[in-house]
Amino acid sequence: MTNSNIALHLDNVSFRHEKGEALQKTSLEFKKAKNTVILGPNGAGKSILLKLCHGLLQPSSGHLFFESDIINTCMVFPKPVFLRRTVLENLEYVLEIKGIEKKIRIEKAKNALKQFSMLDFINHPARNLSSGEKQRLSLIRALLLDPDILFLDEPTSNLDPSATGTLEKMIKDTDVTTIMATHDIMQAKRVAEYIIFINQGKVKECAGAATFFNRPATEEARKFIEGKL
Repeated sequence: MTNSNIALHLDNVSFRHEKGEALQKTSLEFKKAKNTVILGPNGAGKSILLKLCHGLLQPSSGHLFFESDIINTCMVFPKPVFLRRTVLENLEYVLEIKGIEKKIRIEKAKNALKQFSMLDFINHPARNLSSGEKQRLSLIRALLLDPDILFLDEPTSNLDPSATGTLEKMIKDTDVTTIMATHDIMQAKRVAEYIIFINQGKVKECAGAATFFNRPATEEARKFIEGKL
């Protein structure tokens, strides 16, 4: 029986590569319409887990399944890639792929840029934007595709504090189910409603953000929060 509150299930998922087992047998449930943060130190396996969830990697064993047979997912990377076109044309392109007619494409793209305070950049070459502006545009582009689940892989790792704050607000303001990987404890505190803590390829804790940060259940999590891991 499907649980209407769950967006994605992992059942004993493992992933191995040439260096060994990057993710040990993992069973998880990701809740709908929640900002879930996959938190852990560098090299813990966060990006591997995120890419498995998005389908960019296939598990070595185990299964992943969504709550619906038809589901739309998008992913935002630390260094997004854009076409050699304007900001508007880059947004138009993803809508064109969806088969949306030109007049509606332009209207939807303009409305999205206005919503996230980027309308002034509408005719700028996308590749000439600053790092923070590119990440904002990348997130806008992903949201234009109306994803059921939005995956974010260290989306602010190359940004200054101001740009980071802007992007975090965009993430918190959306009602899309978001799953974000980060090693930034303070960012997780600002953004997360739910925490999945991973270390050395193994999920150690799953808890609400307040519970995790105030009463970590494992010694590893406590050390990580204290900056000792």
